Parts: sequence; structure tokens; C-alpha cells
Amino acid sequence: MKIARTLFTAASWFVFAGALSSCAGLPYALPGERAAELPVSDGLVEFRADAVGDKAAKRIQYSDNEQRVDYALFKGAGGQKASQAEFVYMEVPYNTWTAFNYPFTIRDKVEAWNLSKGQPAAWEKPRFLSTRMGEVFLRPYQLTTLGRQCFGVSGEWDMAGEDPELRYTRILFGYFCARPGKAMSIDEMVALADKIGVRGVSEHAVDFADVVWNFHQDVAQNFKGRAGTLKAIELAQGINREAGGKMGISEFPFRYAEQYDPGGDRPDLP
Repeated sequence: MKIARTLFTAASWFVFAGALSSCAGLPYALPGERAAELPVSDGLVEFRADAVGDKAAKRIQYSDNEQRVDYALFKGAGGQKASQAEFVYMEVPYNTWTAFNYPFTIRDKVEAWNLSKGQPAAWEKPRFLSTRMGEVFLRPYQLTTLGRQCFGVSGEWDMAGEDPELRYTRILFGYFCARPGKAMSIDEMVALADKIGVRGVSEHAVDFADVVWNFHQDVAQNFKGRAGTLKAIELAQGINREAGGKMGISEFPFRYAEQYDPGGDRPDLP
């Protein structure tokens, strides 16, 4: 997936940031680690599907000086037996020497979600799709004990061209599980995967455009101090189960972003 980037270098960004520092009231300072529960109408991840409606059941966002990580839970009607989807989208700020160390497969992450952790699963072959989010991998599976038909999805975009390891700066992964006993064809799974989006990326959304000085805006607008940060993280981890049923992933907020040396040696390319 190719996304237009701001056309100035990392060096010019730091000059620009220095100029901003002389202006009172602008959120230019490095804020450190924070997290917040967002209104369900906010956040970055979109998934408008009949099975779960068009609004998230829960939204959590984490940000630090190197990354922001957006978690969204979507649930249909029917309590713990409802259809359910969870997604994580993460990105780094533009014009910084930062990329994600993300060596994981769809199966790695599916088995980490609380809904499927420890559950026996029957896996099918992965498929490569072109969706409105960009190119993604989709892999069907069944949670056999729970009687759920599901699929996992994963995508990586915007390679950091100056990173010696050529890693990516945008990651999305997650899953959708139908309600118990509901079958899904591969065509239905592909159609659902195409409904996954990110505001400001797969659809026009000025409020969520990645202007560098608004990178932390969602967290900042909903920040409730250290206690609020801990509560938000625990909710995304599934410790605080306000949404009911099994939700979350214990690794949240992941912190996979790593700084790199743009002058380092590159690996041999084919």
C-alpha cells in the first residue's frame, strides 16, 4: 500500500519541530507513554460489517514517542456467542528513523488473542488479497471446540526505505469470528476483509490525517492520567472485561517500534 508522505526530510522535520517549540500552546513536546479509552466513534480502525454493525464496542489507543497503537473490538448482538472481531493497527510518525520489528505470522497473532488462546484450531491455507486497505494476507481457521468459523488477517505497508533491514512502518492484524455454528464461505471472508479500513488511509478523513503535530491527538483528547492509562491498557489486554466475554490480547501495547541507523549496512537484495 502506497500512501503519500510529507515531502521534507527527517533533518528538516527537526528544524520544523524546533520552530514550533517557540510557539506556546502547540502539542510539540514528546509526551511519553500514554493510553486512553476512546469514544467508540473515534479511533483509526474501521470495520463496517452487518455482522457487527458500524461502530466499535471498545476502542483503546496507546502512543509514545515512537509509535501509536490502535485497538478496536467489534461485536454483534447475542452476548458471548455473538460474532466478534478485533483489530490492531500500528504506525510510526513520519520523517523519523523508526520502523516495526514485526516477524509474526497470522497464526502467531491469532493464537495470542484471548478468544482463541489455548483453543484447538483447524487451519486452512493463507490467501493473498488486494483490498481497499492494500495487499493483505487472509487465513481461514476454525475454533473447533467453540464451533466458530473465523479468519485472521495481516498486512504490512510503507517500507522504511532508509532502514538497513527494510522493515515496515504500518502494521494491521486481527481476526473475525462468526457466531458459533455459522458457516462462512471463502468469498464471504474476502468480502469481510475488504471492509477493514483505517481513517485517513483507506478513506478520506481530515481529522485523522497523519499531520505530524497531531500524531497523539486521540490519546491527548481522552487522556485521564496514569490511572486512566493503566485502565485502558488493562481493558485492551482483557484484564478489565467491561465489554463482556473474552476480548483483548495480553501483549498490548506491543511496543514493536525500533529506531534504526539510516547509515547502517543493508542486507543483500535479490
